[in-house]
Amino acid sequence: MSNLFAGFLANRREALLQMLLIAGSLVALTYTAHQFLWRADLTENNRYTLATASTDVAQTLNDPITVTAYFTDDLPARFGRTKEEFRALLQEFRAASGGNVEFTFVNPNEGDDAAQEAQQAGIRPVTIDVRERNQMTQKRAYLGAVFQYQDQREVVPFVEPGSALEYTIASTIQKLTRAERPVLGVLQGHGEPGLDAMTQLRDALSGRYDMQTVSGVDTSGVPPEVDVLLVARPQDQLSTQAALAVDQYVMRGGPALFALNRAQANMRFGQARPKTTGLEPLLDAYGLPIRPDLVRDRNASAVRVRQQRGGFNVVNQVRYPYIPQIANFAAHPVSDGLDQAVFRFVSSLDTARADTTAQLTVLARSSGQSARASLPTSIRPQQEWTVSDFSGGGLPVAGLLEGTFGSAFAGSDTLSVERTRSPETTLMVVGDGDFLVNGTGQRQQRLPEGNINLVANGIDYLAGDTGLLSLRTQRVTSRPLTQLTPTTQTILKYANVLLPFLLVVGYGLVRYRRNRARRRRRKEQGLNA
Repeated sequence: MSNLFAGFLANRREALLQMLLIAGSLVALTYTAHQFLWRADLTENNRYTLATASTDVAQTLNDPITVTAYFTDDLPARFGRTKEEFRALLQEFRAASGGNVEFTFVNPNEGDDAAQEAQQAGIRPVTIDVRERNQMTQKRAYLGAVFQYQDQREVVPFVEPGSALEYTIASTIQKLTRAERPVLGVLQGHGEPGLDAMTQLRDALSGRYDMQTVSGVDTSGVPPEVDVLLVARPQDQLSTQAALAVDQYVMRGGPALFALNRAQANMRFGQARPKTTGLEPLLDAYGLPIRPDLVRDRNASAVRVRQQRGGFNVVNQVRYPYIPQIANFAAHPVSDGLDQAVFRFVSSLDTARADTTAQLTVLARSSGQSARASLPTSIRPQQEWTVSDFSGGGLPVAGLLEGTFGSAFAGSDTLSVERTRSPETTLMVVGDGDFLVNGTGQRQQRLPEGNINLVANGIDYLAGDTGLLSLRTQRVTSRPLTQLTPTTQTILKYANVLLPFLLVVGYGLVRYRRNRARRRRRKEQGLNA
């Protein structure tokens, strides 16, 4: 008995020793894990990892920034994921800022006081469809946040599911902490759209730029405080003095974005004619002119067309090649990550004119099934299109030119030209002046996010603010179907119909020949089939 008892004590001591070793290993492993954190972000664009630019923004915080997030609980999956992603990113910003980002989440649907607090803070409720017990009901939901820094506050009224959440947070913090804002001058006085007609662009840039209208340039020139000049869709032709003022702004090194129409489209009469803005000599001299043509593309938006069928007038949706959906973008900070932009009566750029010393980047091109239409041309939506109407492809519609440029008025004998050569600067040219305009009143429309991101990224690049460019387009990317030629569509249609039948018949013939050969061999061996 004594030997058994001694063995029991020895085994117990050994078991206790093993338990102590295991406990000590767990403690050591936990301590090591806290000291050395490692994780893998397997998303395509590192959606759950802060970019270097976001980290830099977070580290500039000298005082705490308070975020009050108003999110409704128990929402459908895609809204719930948005809330959790927003919370996870705030945690990352808090870690990167050394604890200077503090946040709380409030459910406004808990009571009237919470809902009133959210609405007073500027968070607007949205109505979403919720399926409960096999029934579709509508629910008021809140998805917004208020950022407070020192005596300033910034409101994000609605956090769109699938949007660039990291950019939303980083740009909002940057708005609150930036001491000086660059000045964006918007040229006026020649029929250009006002800021009230570019509401989406204004909202995208608000808080980060001081947007000022610039008029009377023919007498006083472009003000010296303008850091970036936006020349968008002038309806009237600029005078020589106004064009000279814009030219001299570029000659002093001012970056500019030109979004011009070279076609005057009249849908009522179904005709498009050449249009002159007065800025053509400038773009010719700089090396990136806009051709007086129209780009038509098979990858296009649909328009409502009234057609007569069987004695009745019907309205149908038809593809309209002169409103192309551009999805071919360059791998450049301005355009990288863009999903799609829609242009309306866009003209192509003449990239062969660029100076060899300048750096040219074609930011956006038409699809592989597109072509140029010389002006004047018919633009009737009812006309029939054939494959030969889209025999080209890859036409440039937006470009970026970086370098030094000569003045368009350098050889003038009648004008007083102060500067004839610019220092290093950057110009962006787009062959459509309407792609950034929402319109006003009843004609106001919602533009695709790709349009706004393209022009906002361009303005940021021209201003030298490239830190957050890649974050603006960091979102869940849609994968549109590739447009096929009519011949390919016909081949695929008949292949889908006939191929299964041929496979079944072929398989039956193979089985029949194999069974017949088997019976023949059995007969030859003297066996019954």
